[in-house]
Order: sequence, then C-alpha cells, then structure tokens
Amino acid sequence: MQSWHRPAPPAASRPTLTITGQGTVIAKPDTVLIAIGVHTEHHNIQEALTDNAKRTNAVIEALKALDIPIEDIETTSFSIRPTYEHHNGTTALSGYEVEHWLEITVRDPKKAGAIYEAAVARGANLARGLEFRLANEQAYYQQALALAVKHAKEKALAIARALSLPLYDTPIELKEQSSPRPAPYNPAVLSISSSAPPVQTQNVVITAVVEAVFAYSFIS
Repeated sequence: MQSWHRPAPPAASRPTLTITGQGTVIAKPDTVLIAIGVHTEHHNIQEALTDNAKRTNAVIEALKALDIPIEDIETTSFSIRPTYEHHNGTTALSGYEVEHWLEITVRDPKKAGAIYEAAVARGANLARGLEFRLANEQAYYQQALALAVKHAKEKALAIARALSLPLYDTPIELKEQSSPRPAPYNPAVLSISSSAPPVQTQNVVITAVVEAVFAYSFIS
C-alpha cells in the first residue's frame, strides 16, 4: 500500500512543496468601540467653545449614568476651524466650528443602542467608526492559527496523493502571514434631533494564514 506521508525529518536536498493554509474562527463580540462627536458652530469663537464644552460634558455624564467608566471614555480629536462666506468675489470670516470626538469602549455590546440614544439626547450630533471586538482576541487567534496549520497539512497531503508523491507530513519551514483586519462598520451621521437606530451586533471573524514548506520524495 502506498504511503503518502513520512514522519522522519527530510534531508536538505529533498524537493519541496509550498502550501498556504488558512484558519478562521467566528465569535460573538464582547466589546464595541463607539466614536461619537459634538459639532458646534457660532459667529463668536468663545460661544462655539462654550457650547461645545457644555454639550460634550453632558454626553460624558450621560455615559457615566449608563455605567461607562470614565477611563473607557477618551478624547480622540478636538478641532477649531474658521468658516467663511463668499459673496461677490470677496471672502469674509463668518464664524467658527468646533468638533470634539470621543471614543467609548463599551464592555457590553447590547448597550450600543442606548449609548447612541443617550448621547444624541445630550447634544452629540456626529458618529462614526463603530467596531465590534473581542477582549481576549489572542486566544481566538491561536485557535485560528492551529486551524491554518491543519489546513496547510491537509492541502499538502491532498496534492501528494494526487501526484503520487510520498510526503513528509511535518513541515520543514512554517511562516505566519499577516492577516488584514476587517474594516470597522461605519453608521450614518446622527442628527441631533433623532434617536439612534437599533444596533445589530456583528460577529467578529478572526483569520490566520500560514505558509508551510513540506518535503517529499520521488521514491516510495
């Protein structure tokens, strides 16, 4: 009976077969990152700043009331921009825009909808970058990595069978490849006068990719 794999280590001169293996693990998220912003605009810069600070503080207090720890609320961007009016070929300063962006780490994805609703009610009028995550993503990645190695071995054995090549089933070289992270889901910009729509939880897909080199022999 033909033997398709051999456990003995191959010699350096053996011909080789390079295989790519991929493993995927799908898990329910336990963390969600939410980016919420407050945009204000006034003719006077101090009014724009004061209004923005008032609304932002109100949003933060609303988040704390939903049991979001203050250390899970982080300012990621703050900007002041002048605005201009164009009329009859002339440009004149018309006011100032202020934006303050907060990133909120929510440990319970089921709270996402309530976070948006409370934030909008207190003055938030921008949102972007909703991203579901796993607090212990590395554990899931290790599972995906093991599946990727198994997949590479199975592919190598299948090719060896198809070509009648006795294969050493322990790879002589194994490289971990980088796997792109999925792009975050971006909800529509919120209106200050509306409640946020319900947020449907998305599964987190963890993928690992390896490149394995197997040696084989032409002699059965």
